[in-house]
Amino acid sequence: MVSDSTDNERRRENRKKVKITVLLKVGVLLSGRGIAKDISDHGMRLMSPQIFKSMSSVQSKDFAGSPLRIMLPAEALTVNGVIVWADLKKGEGAVTITSTSDDNRWQEICSGK
Repeated sequence: MVSDSTDNERRRENRKKVKITVLLKVGVLLSGRGIAKDISDHGMRLMSPQIFKSMSSVQSKDFAGSPLRIMLPAEALTVNGVIVWADLKKGEGAVTITSTSDDNRWQEICSGK
């Protein structure tokens, strides 16, 4: 689904602005680098022209609902999620988080502790 990334109506919690380098993997064929721009316990907005600008407008609809693995090397943490939307012009997307490799560490990062 292509959506305006400023649409906050569906968020169930506030997000913390961050700039965390991430490695992304969609399926077995598509992977790249990116930056987490804001995070919460249950969601994340990512900038990754390598991933999101590589999709055509037809593909962006196909990617909504796709699983995405997000690795945070500096934190030794992996976050799994589902793509909610992609903004092809900005090379951004958002995910709903389904699991993490360390839930306590993820909550610490989100809360800034």
